[in-house]
Amino acid sequence: MHNWNWDDLKYVLAVAEHRTIAGAARALGVNHSTVLRRIGSFESTNGFRAFERIANGHSLTEAGEDLLQSARQIQDIVTQLEGKLKGKDHRLEGTLRVTTCDTLMGSVLPQVLSGFSKLYPGVKVALTTGSFVTDLAQRDADVALRTGDSPPDALVGRRAVDVHFAIYGTSELSERNAGKSPAEYDRWIVPDMSLAGMGISRWLNKNIPENSISLRADSLVSLQRAAECGQGFAVLPCYLGSSARNLLKMDHPELASMTTGLWVVTHQDLRKTARVSAFTSYVSQEFRRLEPLFRGASNNVAHSVPAASAG
Repeated sequence: MHNWNWDDLKYVLAVAEHRTIAGAARALGVNHSTVLRRIGSFESTNGFRAFERIANGHSLTEAGEDLLQSARQIQDIVTQLEGKLKGKDHRLEGTLRVTTCDTLMGSVLPQVLSGFSKLYPGVKVALTTGSFVTDLAQRDADVALRTGDSPPDALVGRRAVDVHFAIYGTSELSERNAGKSPAEYDRWIVPDMSLAGMGISRWLNKNIPENSISLRADSLVSLQRAAECGQGFAVLPCYLGSSARNLLKMDHPELASMTTGLWVVTHQDLRKTARVSAFTSYVSQEFRRLEPLFRGASNNVAHSVPAASAG
C-alpha cells in the first residue's frame, strides 16, 4: 500500500461513506463510470479488493475496513494542514474554488461572478456544482453558495438573502387555468423523490393530485426548462422562475410564506484569507442588491397572476 494515489483514495472514501457508486458520484460531482474506473485503479494498483458488491450497493471488505480507518486519519491531518496554510494567504490572486448549485448558476450567479472577476482580475474562480458539505470539509472547495435553513456547524458565513418560492407557468397555461386553485390546474411538473426533503415537495404532495402530474425531474433547472416549454406548472425558487422571460409568477398565500436562506459560507480557518474574504463580501453584497429577484419581483416577468386558494 505504499503506492496510494490520493485522488483515487478520495473515490474510495466517497463510496465507503455513501455505500453506492451513484451516491459517491453525486457527492463528487462526477459520473458513475468515473467512480468505477477510479475504484478499479486503486484496487489494481494496491493488489486487493476494497469493496464487495451487495444487493443494495457496495460493502467494504475486511481489507477495505482496515484501509478506511487509516485513510480517514491521514485525510484529517492533510485537511487541517492545508487549512492552516491557506488561512495565512493574504494575496488577492490565485485560484478560488467555489461550489454552488445548478439553480444559482442557471440564473443570477453568472453576472455576479463576472462582476467579481472584473473587480479582482488576479483571482481565478474554479466552479463546481457538487456536494458543498463534502467539498468544503475535504478542502475541494474554499467557498460554498447554497440555499438551506442553516449551514453545518463546522462552517462560518452569512445568510445573504431570503429565497422565496412561487408557482410559474407560461402565459397560455396561466390564462387557461385562471380562477382555478392549484389542485385544479390541468398539468404539473414536480420534483422526484431525490428532492423529497424540500418544503416545496411536501406542499406539492399535499396539494397536487397525482393524475395532473405530467413530468418528474431530479433538478429544479430541469423543471424550469420544462415549464418554459409549456409542459406544466412548476413551483420554483423565485430567482430561478423569474429569471425565465416567458414564465409568469402565480401568487399563492401558502407559498408566499415558504422561504429558505441563501448562504455564503467557508471553513473557519479560511475566512481571513484575502481572496476568500473579498469574494464572500462581494457576492453577499450582490445577492442583497438582487433581493427583489429572490422574492420574485423581476422585470423579466410581465406580471404576477393571483392563484385561487384551495377550497
